[in-house]
Amino acid sequence: MTALLAPGDALAESQRLITALERQRSELPFADDVLAMHRPTHADLERSSELSDGAVEAWRAALAQRWECEVAGRRLYKQVVRQLIEHYGDTAPEVQLLSRGEAEVNSTPAELLHDLRRLQAALDLGVAALPFAPERLAEVERSCIALEAAIEEANISEAHRRTAALDRRMAQEAYRRARAATRRVLLEHYGGHIAGEFAELFI
Repeated sequence: MTALLAPGDALAESQRLITALERQRSELPFADDVLAMHRPTHADLERSSELSDGAVEAWRAALAQRWECEVAGRRLYKQVVRQLIEHYGDTAPEVQLLSRGEAEVNSTPAELLHDLRRLQAALDLGVAALPFAPERLAEVERSCIALEAAIEEANISEAHRRTAALDRRMAQEAYRRARAATRRVLLEHYGGHIAGEFAELFI
């Protein structure tokens, strides 16, 4: 059944059906009416397919960018925390306040951003006492800005991907209904069985 077809298969089948109807126009008195139903449906399948494919591509690119920012952010976080440990000692309150009990290892992007912001605040407070603070503070600030932008872009891209996927499913459902209606009129025309080049389209 068409409902089980992959998106690309539905599009290809829709085109095959339109082509078959156009070839049989002289023999099918209802061909123009059926074509008038299928042509806009096919156009919607094409449009939604292109939008969905583009949205998926943009979403994957946004995820890749976010991942790069995460990797860079985690690396920077670990480096600066090590410097703080070397300066204060690993049991110092300044270090302990930054720790989440090693949960940083499996942090989500949003949690990593929160960790970096806490590190940013710690460096900001320690600028006078820490010789490396000014340089590292600037790095952490840049990392926070980049990661926050990457998270936002990934979220927006995910929303667009979901919307485009829904639009594509709706276009497929419209085609499924048009196909079913076409099958009914062909059955009536051929007297209970579908013949000719339509036969394999409606197996």
